[in-house]
Amino acid sequence: MTRSGIAPRPVVTPPPPVEDRRRRPRWTRFAQVAALVAVLAVVLLPVAPVEMERPVVSWPQDPSAPVSSMLELTAQTPLELDARFTCAAARVADGTDGGVVLATVVPGQPSAGGEGLLAATTDGTLDVYANGRQLVTDAPLDGDCVYTVTGDAGGLTVARDGETVAQGEPGRLPAVDVLATSVTALDTSAGEDLSVELVVDDQFATSPSPLKWVLVALVVIGAALALAFLVAEDRAAGRHRERTRRVGGRFSVVDLVVPAVMVAWVFLAPMSDDDGYYAAMARSAADEGMVGNYYQLLNQNFTPFTWFYRVLGEWQVFGDSSTVQRIPALVTGLLTWWALRRFTTQPGALPAVLERSRRGRAGLQVVLALTLLAWWLPYGMGVRPEAAVGFLAVATLLAVSVGVRQRRLALLGVAAVTGALGMVAHPTGFVALAPLLVGLPAIVGVVREGVPAGAAWLRGLTVLAPGAVAGVAAFGDGSLNDFLRGQQIFLSIQAQNDWFDEYQRWNFLFSEIAMGSFAKRTAVLLGVASLLWFAVLAAASRRRGTLSPQLVLAAQSLAAAFLLLWITPSKWTHHFGALSGLGPAFLALFLTSLPVLVRTLPGRRPGWPAAVPALGTLVLLSALVMHGPNSWAYSWLQGVPHAFEAPFVGPVSFDSPVLWLAAAVAVVLLVRVAGRRLGLPRRRPWLTAVPVLASVLLATSVLYLVGGFAYGALRTLDGYSPWSDAITDPLARDCGAAQGIDLLDVEAARPLAATGEATGGDGVFTEGGGWYPPSPPPTPAGEGPATYVWGSLDGETDGEAIGALTSPWFELPADLAADERVTVLVSGKLDGEGNRLTVEYGRSSDDGEPAVVSSAEIQDGTQAAIWRTVALDVGPELAAGADAVRLVAEDGTTTSPGWLAVTGPSVVPVVALSDYTPADAPVGVAWQFSWLFPCERQLDITSGITEPMQYAVMWGDRGVQGVADATWQFNRGGLFAPTLRTSSVTLVGGAFRDWPGIRDVQVYRVVAPYAADAYDLDVTTDTRWGWQGPEEARWPYPQG
Repeated sequence: MTRSGIAPRPVVTPPPPVEDRRRRPRWTRFAQVAALVAVLAVVLLPVAPVEMERPVVSWPQDPSAPVSSMLELTAQTPLELDARFTCAAARVADGTDGGVVLATVVPGQPSAGGEGLLAATTDGTLDVYANGRQLVTDAPLDGDCVYTVTGDAGGLTVARDGETVAQGEPGRLPAVDVLATSVTALDTSAGEDLSVELVVDDQFATSPSPLKWVLVALVVIGAALALAFLVAEDRAAGRHRERTRRVGGRFSVVDLVVPAVMVAWVFLAPMSDDDGYYAAMARSAADEGMVGNYYQLLNQNFTPFTWFYRVLGEWQVFGDSSTVQRIPALVTGLLTWWALRRFTTQPGALPAVLERSRRGRAGLQVVLALTLLAWWLPYGMGVRPEAAVGFLAVATLLAVSVGVRQRRLALLGVAAVTGALGMVAHPTGFVALAPLLVGLPAIVGVVREGVPAGAAWLRGLTVLAPGAVAGVAAFGDGSLNDFLRGQQIFLSIQAQNDWFDEYQRWNFLFSEIAMGSFAKRTAVLLGVASLLWFAVLAAASRRRGTLSPQLVLAAQSLAAAFLLLWITPSKWTHHFGALSGLGPAFLALFLTSLPVLVRTLPGRRPGWPAAVPALGTLVLLSALVMHGPNSWAYSWLQGVPHAFEAPFVGPVSFDSPVLWLAAAVAVVLLVRVAGRRLGLPRRRPWLTAVPVLASVLLATSVLYLVGGFAYGALRTLDGYSPWSDAITDPLARDCGAAQGIDLLDVEAARPLAATGEATGGDGVFTEGGGWYPPSPPPTPAGEGPATYVWGSLDGETDGEAIGALTSPWFELPADLAADERVTVLVSGKLDGEGNRLTVEYGRSSDDGEPAVVSSAEIQDGTQAAIWRTVALDVGPELAAGADAVRLVAEDGTTTSPGWLAVTGPSVVPVVALSDYTPADAPVGVAWQFSWLFPCERQLDITSGITEPMQYAVMWGDRGVQGVADATWQFNRGGLFAPTLRTSSVTLVGGAFRDWPGIRDVQVYRVVAPYAADAYDLDVTTDTRWGWQGPEEARWPYPQG
């Protein structure tokens, strides 16, 4: 007995069974060989042969009638290029407007020859440009000559009649956005020939070769036989499933509350950091046949971390609403709860006095529920893989714990499966190996029981063999080249974090941003503090038997998991979600057992000198936790109280240390009073106060989190918020956020009637022209909103010319409807420096010339070739008697680019985004919130070719910030990058009808200049070893 009167209860491990060799399965050797074969086969999977796609594009489809075509290569450059044209065809091009024989980037801009390939004619001569070099200059086009432009990994070569005349930069091929020509008709019988054939880089699209399928079968069969053998050997050795009833394992009300909260969170939860990103990856994977980055990094392959996205992609056939996509996360959450309940109710998990006490068992259930919800709710609800890793980690913990305690080899084999699957789910999946690593000495002891030392390694191999199935999940449809080339692309664009950058994760956690929200801090910081105090207790405890093996294993696993996070290549706080199984397992057992563990310490019992630092730690930790803001990634938090602020209620701020000190004192007094009534030990009430105060912190975090979003949903039921929409329209039949966003449908514009002519211009402003050639207005000049349009750009680049333009007067509508606006489109420089655009309002006079009654200057702080829709505030002017409007434009910039273009005013209807984009139109949606737009069909990537977009919904709050994201940057390998140099792009607005203060949405209309797919595509396959990829030219942006 201890001085406290509590007897420590060491957990008795059953003696190792004496194995009867005669009872061992007869097929032992066969199973062990199968296990060995499975392990060897899984090692060979990454290098096994694969069938690699080789798409070949041929153009034009009709040699006698070339049709320019979009061709946005996802990899930006081809693997091989073979372009051929005769001088006769070039002479035809010489007689056309533009004289373009062939261009792979839209002509009329510097990048046509600077980034792409451009063959153009002028006055009977040929010029060829590629990658910023002029390869052919003023070559005559006489006779029946034939030009070929060929390229491969070595670079580009230009030949005339078979003789090389020029070579491009070594190791470089031109970018390909389009295949364009100004020629529309050729007489092939007269030798007028033009053709292009290029090989598209689609090396990540592979499928297993027959040999690889054999290896996959060997792995699966060998793993299954190994696991079956382990089950049979357990039975033969008498290692049966324990019949002892689990302590506190009966179904209780807590088992209803936790799932109920999780189900409610499906509807209420904000987005996680990458829900939109990962959902798009999974959706694209189902179409491409491989898991790529999708949005950037040239769609680099994610091998070996792919199985999670493939599963999610298959699930998405049931729907793209946030509610439907969260169901897999809900399932993993429920499984995590089940595994935690099984783990914490094993015999010996709690001190004996608590196991015998109904209050002790009930307390464990409550603390376990609070710790799981506090850890899982902020991290687990979404489509990030961490929730799956969290479950697999705790499943491994459970299998190792029970397997070691009951000496069951089969459970250790299951632990190998769950740990390995977790490891290949995501880079943070290495935390799933933590229970195996810390339990390795005990596992080795179980494996070596009853067999000679020389045979133990075969048994160990058989235990590991079931985990080989993770190799199939990682490399069954991938290869070593996928991994190596994916890493090469990544590292050419950005550096990975290293182990010594781990401080960045904690810096984010302590920052007052979404990654450091109060809810994300709560369980993580409490877990770290508890680990430190557990280490103190373990060091002070001389009798190790007083610490339950489950508590020790959970503590060591969690500590190892924190260390394993150091090797992950990124340092975001959402990776703490991978610990949402191990963390609660340790916290629940530690907090529940803490009072008893302290009382059973040898020697003099700790008093208030120990209570002060223990309670003081909790007080300061609680204040630090609650200093985190109620902020969530890319969420506007509509209707949520106290959004973007640290939690508070009325005048009470939850980040006050005084508040938590008062709470600690109150809890100590409450414990003393309650202890008297319940007949508990009266001494050292602080021992019970510590876990109670920790539970108060956990409960406060959970209630404030769930309650805030529940309240926000109720407040916004009559409008739009993600949480109210999930409740009222869980299948997103009304298209999510798109139903609540208004924009201006410029293509339905009604131009105002003009009176008179434009004046001024000074030869600078040109009617019907004067803008950046690749980005004309959304409708042709003279039509729709561009019925009247002027610009000051001369050619491809702006010169030093300056001047001013006064447009004609336009008649203001007297009957402007509530859902209509008077707008103009502007393009170029209008950032308040040099250029000016003034709107003048007039009132008709007797002499026919309206008199100016007021004016307003337009400045949108932007310098871009993108057209921006500007709504004029005509309401007050109409009320004041104005009936006409005109524009005064001034190009006062002498630097480049300093031009300005503007259209005449039009009446444009206001429409909802859900009514604006056609049902099957390809829409580029920003990854930050694509999760909220389930009806917008994302761009397809097929055979290494990206579908041209027609609309874009972007995250941005100023100017055209939405198209400045990494996904629009060539040096980031952005998916949307070609759009700005190929298409007309017009910002048409984007504002929440019910939330005018939200300004982060920008909707763009994108009009491509050419047909989407006027080419032929032939896809064949090459058989290559897993380490082999195609020979590639150098990417033009090696350093990002």
